[in-house]
Parts: sequence; C-alpha cells; structure tokens
Amino acid sequence: MNLNYRRKKRERHHAATQDDDAPNAPHLEHQLVPRGDAELVTTAPQLASLLAHIREKGLFAYDTEFIGEETYWPRICVVQLATTERVGIIDTAALPDLAPIFELVADPAILTLVHAGTQDLEPVRRILGREPANILDVQVAAAFAEMPWPAGLEKLVERFAGHRISKGHTFTNWDARPLTPAQLRYAADDVRYLPLVWERLRADLEQRGTIAWAMRECELSAIVPARFDEESQVRRTMKSWPMKPAQIPTLRLLVRLRDEIARKEDLPHRVVMPDETMAEIVRQRPVSAPQLTSVRGLPKRFAQKYGDAIAQAVDEGGKMPPERLAHGKITEETADDRTKIDALLAISSARCIAMGLAPAMVVTRGDLSRWWLGRKAEPATDLFPEGDWRREALGAWLVEFLAGKADVRIGWGERGARIVGS
Repeated sequence: MNLNYRRKKRERHHAATQDDDAPNAPHLEHQLVPRGDAELVTTAPQLASLLAHIREKGLFAYDTEFIGEETYWPRICVVQLATTERVGIIDTAALPDLAPIFELVADPAILTLVHAGTQDLEPVRRILGREPANILDVQVAAAFAEMPWPAGLEKLVERFAGHRISKGHTFTNWDARPLTPAQLRYAADDVRYLPLVWERLRADLEQRGTIAWAMRECELSAIVPARFDEESQVRRTMKSWPMKPAQIPTLRLLVRLRDEIARKEDLPHRVVMPDETMAEIVRQRPVSAPQLTSVRGLPKRFAQKYGDAIAQAVDEGGKMPPERLAHGKITEETADDRTKIDALLAISSARCIAMGLAPAMVVTRGDLSRWWLGRKAEPATDLFPEGDWRREALGAWLVEFLAGKADVRIGWGERGARIVGS
C-alpha cells in the first residue's frame, strides 16, 4: 500500500509547525471571544468539567482534526470545543472515547456551531446511532449574507468579527505527540471565533429576512451522506474506463466487494483496489485466484487473501444480464437551448446577488438545464421540490418570468449592479 506521499507531505508541514517561532497574534478582545490560550484536555475530569460548562451555556463551537487518507473511517486526532468563555483542545490519544462529546452534538437542546462540518459530524451517527441535531454551519449561513459559497473560515472571521486569523498549518501530523504550540494555536482558532461570527451573522440574516432559509439549509447540510455510494463509484470508474453494458454488472459486484474488504481491513478504497485495477479485472475476466497475478495494481496480499472472492464476483457478474446506466440529461441541448439556459443562469445569478444569496448555493446550470429541457415532459420537471426554500427565493419568480408575468429591472447601488424582479 502506498500512503507515503501524503504522510511525507504531512511531515513537511508538521516540521514547519515545529519551526514556527513567530509571535502569537493577539486574540480579539470581545465578550463573545474566550481569552487566553486553549486548555489542552488530557484527563477525564478535565473533559467532564468542559462538557458540563458547555451544557450550562447551551451553545458551543465544534471541530475536529483528523487524518482521512490512511483508514476506512477518518481517524480523529484532536477535537476542538469552544464557548464564549472557554476553548478546549481534546487530545484523543489520551481520551479515545469521544461518545460524551458526540452526545452534545446530538442534543437538540444545545446549539452546535460548525464551519464546513459535514465530515466532523459523520462520527456522531456512526458512534451513537443518532443524527446530529440543532447544527448551525456558519459557512452555509453566510451564503445568505452576501458571502461566496463556499467561504473559508478566515474570510468569515474577517467579515463578521473584524479579525484576521491564519490557517497555515492545517495539513500536519495531527497524530504526532506532543502537539506543537502552533498546532494548538491554529486548532483553537478553528472554534474560538465562531460564537461571535454567529451572533453577528444571525443579526445580519434577521435584518435581511433570510434567516429561516439559512436555518433550513443548515438542517439539510447536517445530513451526513453515506460513506459508501455504490452508484457514484461505478460511474466514476466508467468515466475514465468506459465499459460495455455486459461488463457493468461485474464492475458493480467488484465495487461492493472492494467496500467490504476496505471496511474489514480498515483501509481506503484506493489502497485495497484502485479504480484502474477494477477496470483491468473487468477487462481480463480472471475466473480463478491464480489468474489475478497478471492484474496490475492489485496488492499481492489482497490477491492472496481475497482472490477467490474476486474471482467469484467476476464469474457471477458475467452471468448477469447487461446493464445500461441511466443518464441525467433528458435530451441534448440545441444551440438555442444553450443560449437560453445561459441567459437564465445569468438572470438567476444576478437576482440571487440582489437578494444577498450566493448564486452557487441556490441554482446551478445543470439544475436549469434539466428544468428547461423537462418543461414539456409529462409530468413537467420542477426546478425545485415543494417545500424547498429555493422555490420561494427563485423558482416561483422564474416561472412567472417565463410566463411574461414578471420582468427584470437593472439598477445600481452601493455594491454595484442590481437586478430585481418587478
């Protein structure tokens, strides 16, 4: 297994944190920003004290530092927690049981603040068997307040807290001990300013009248996708190595088998069997374990240990009926379609900007293309489903616009061009 490249890259970044003797920038002085250095939490009593404090406050910021390229599930090395008064860095080498922390994240009575938190939330469901609850992702919410989507944490802190932080040492050996002062400093800054950012961002959203939309999107963003998506892996492999319909069932069985092996061995999919190797197995059709020796990229130990299972998947796949993958496009775009779809995208984007919404959060060209080409289908394609906030923000207006019942006016304001529907 070749994981050396990313590990060596981490080691280089880690060495930089060892040599980082630059003076610490002062923390922002504000009542919603905890003062002083972060607490390094390495004992159960320390953790219990911090968690009790969080429960009392009812709001906290949450983040994790993990290494995700060497195991099936990312290995959490550090957990950061912050309220308006305290910042704690939990050393998972000393405190490997993180369930008490995840209990807070799954508690609907406590507001959990995150930034781009999808991967940080995944272990909650896996360890507790429950979904994260009452999650506010400031990256998502900021897209409703004239920030681009997605916006980095440093940009949000600068915009809403008026303070500059540095994010120069994020890709380091987080599993090395002891943690360096620079690592602790950067880890703490991931959560230290989130309560203040949210307080000011919330006021902004309330003034704009878009806070309900932002909260709804935060609920959706907290839904953690499944670790294994068979369909996307099949399509990704076929994108680089096209296959005939008769070969697709074999590929699908190999994708499933690879995931089973990866879980059992606690290794990433690419280490067990790269996409290129699966495509080569499909092409060669080895029906016995010894025949796998000629397949490039298949680690010898996996060929020996799982060769019979791989050969069985190939044999079974060859007996299954051919499969054709459905494509997303209803039909090909004509030149006239492309012109009109591009125009609708420009108009929609400008309208979103006028409302303070990041256009990429609201609609993509693919969304508009599927809708435009599916308008005459039976039943007609909806741009946004019933109950989606995007329907209220854009979808209903766009239907009226195409029906000639709404128009577009262009104006100029402090922030530049504005296009709004009349």
